[in-house]
Amino acid sequence: MVRKRCIFGVLAATLCSTAAVAADLPPVPATVAPLVPAFSWTGIYLGVNIGYGGDHFVYPFALNATDGSGGIGGTASVTSGGVLGGGQVGYNWAFANNFLLGFETDFDAAAISGKVGLTAQGFSGPGVLTVSGGSKIVNLGTARGRVGYAWDRFLVYATGGFAYGEVSSEVNIAVPNGGGLAVSGTPLRTGWTVGAGFEYAITNNLTIKTEYLYVNLGTNSALYNGVILGDINANVNQKTTANIVRAGLNYKFDWLSTPAAVVAKY
Repeated sequence: MVRKRCIFGVLAATLCSTAAVAADLPPVPATVAPLVPAFSWTGIYLGVNIGYGGDHFVYPFALNATDGSGGIGGTASVTSGGVLGGGQVGYNWAFANNFLLGFETDFDAAAISGKVGLTAQGFSGPGVLTVSGGSKIVNLGTARGRVGYAWDRFLVYATGGFAYGEVSSEVNIAVPNGGGLAVSGTPLRTGWTVGAGFEYAITNNLTIKTEYLYVNLGTNSALYNGVILGDINANVNQKTTANIVRAGLNYKFDWLSTPAAVVAKY
């Protein structure tokens, strides 16, 4: 009996000693979730793009003999295609309801080209009259508004606005009697564009995008009314359109943007 009392006494002393040591230990800090800034689309961005474009160069034409003996007219077209690439800068305003408004302007160097030719037998005397032409979009720029809807880091948008670019054209006419005319030029053209795309934020500052644009640079005269060797009046116009698909990479700066809310990440 005495032996059992001794054992219980030793156990009680040990427990009391352990409790005293535990009471002297510093408290264990609570686990705190890291704070991560929430993503926001608002801000200025700057980026690069590369893509492919093409559609048709269309040439409405009329060739008439000055003596009224005959003439031909109609529309010729040629499929165009080529690469383009450049850069863009813009600004987005993101709203609490996930809608977004933005503005973007871009400028690309381009090599979208195509050539066409036609012949007319027996026009303006015996022989074959030959007309050939070609055009190339040398550069292309746009200034567009953007309207979009965002699911956190994923954005879909529609876009449209002003388009401009230089289009190089060349027209060659060879008449049956051996004469002819060659005219070329690279005027600045203006028009409009519409399209759509989607964009994804890889990080809080880096985004990637893919977009489609339809561009119409209007119809201009490629060969003004004139007399070729005194017996043929010629008028050749040129219409430029293009369907463009391109990919881009943007870096979003935090300038002029409202700081995003900070949220805990568990």
